[in-house]
Amino acid sequence: MNAILKQPEDEIDEALAYHQGDTRATIAALLAEREFLLREIEYASLAMSYGFARGWTPGQNRNAR
Repeated sequence: MNAILKQPEDEIDEALAYHQGDTRATIAALLAEREFLLREIEYASLAMSYGFARGWTPGQNRNAR
């Protein structure tokens, strides 16, 4: 299936199925992936100039800009 056509419910079902319906394992895996991606963004931000990012820095807050 095309990733663009997937609905969030389908992706939730896929994630739960991958962990045999274990919601705690699914959430733990998602949180671990989130931490990894935040670290990757932090590393990338070290290589970017202030002007390129226009002052934006990665943060924990989803609404931070």
